Amino acid sequence: MKDIEYGIFMPVGSGGWIPSGNIPELDASYRYNLEVARDSERFGFDFTLSQAVWRGYGGVSKHFDVNLESLITSAGLAQATTEIGVWSTVNTALLHPAVAAKMVATQSEISNGRTGLNIVAGGNRMSEKQMGLGLDLDNAAKYRRAGEWVEIVKALWTSSSVDYEGEFFTLEDCQSDPKPVGGVPQMICAATSDTGLAFVAKNLDGVLFEGTSRDSVISIGQRARSISQANGDALKTYCVFMIIPGDTDADAQRRIDHYNEGRDLVAITNMAREWGAVSHDPTAYNPDNESWADSTAISTGTVAGSTESIAEQLADMIEHADVDGAVFIMPDFKDDLAALGEEIMPMLVKGGFGRIAAA
Repeated sequence: MKDIEYGIFMPVGSGGWIPSGNIPELDASYRYNLEVARDSERFGFDFTLSQAVWRGYGGVSKHFDVNLESLITSAGLAQATTEIGVWSTVNTALLHPAVAAKMVATQSEISNGRTGLNIVAGGNRMSEKQMGLGLDLDNAAKYRRAGEWVEIVKALWTSSSVDYEGEFFTLEDCQSDPKPVGGVPQMICAATSDTGLAFVAKNLDGVLFEGTSRDSVISIGQRARSISQANGDALKTYCVFMIIPGDTDADAQRRIDHYNEGRDLVAITNMAREWGAVSHDPTAYNPDNESWADSTAISTGTVAGSTESIAEQLADMIEHADVDGAVFIMPDFKDDLAALGEEIMPMLVKGGFGRIAAA
């Protein structure tokens, strides 16, 4: 049996993960996320993960316009659960490492060591711009800043006092107590480029990625494994999967077609700007032009079909991409989560992909 970790990417942003006017209502409330966390724990998932978004993408769907703060949300979920891991996300441009170190250590005490941290090294251009941060930094500089950030928080979690003078941060006799329960929490970062994967392999414990197809999942997973081996072979790989279950494969496809019919091109455009896929100059891009005629609301790697079909597809990609974990998103975090926890996960574990907790 391959010991796979399974997580749930929490719906802390309004609209969930699909920029469409035809999706189930997800209000991004703490009450809704509390229900999701408790259900995820009951189904035996290993951890929850919440994103950090400071500016939404608008449009008719108001995609991510409402977004809970990640660290505070996870602290609340930690208090309300007993076993499941509660992982947060921090943008290294927006929170000083000494402040983050104290907050994560406090969260670790609340959860009795169940915390983990996902850092954002680059990206979030629109969020940073609205705050006047990072405007003169290219991606290489952002990775250097993130490297310093990680070095500092680790030092504060393990040392009584830290002196540090770097390109981006300066600390003098900086102290931070309490320390995290059980030592330095696991830290991950999203990356797909060789530069990003090398940064994560050198500085962190795991890489988070998503693929747009079976081939891309396998390609990124294998590249990550190769880069890990070149850097001590300690890097864990976590792949994000969008699951869309149906009674049959055709039923699942009808769901996809329905979401795509309501696609929100304004939100999709703003998401593309955020991640640098199109120009930030509003006059340089028109969401009605022909180049985006085939844009879909579902852009993350999607695994759809009957529960049996989804289990088979997941097992195939987990095996051939050689990943250590799978993180799930879905249109509906009630019925879809139940299908995942009650039907799909037991099939994966029975097939040799899982942990006893997820059986």
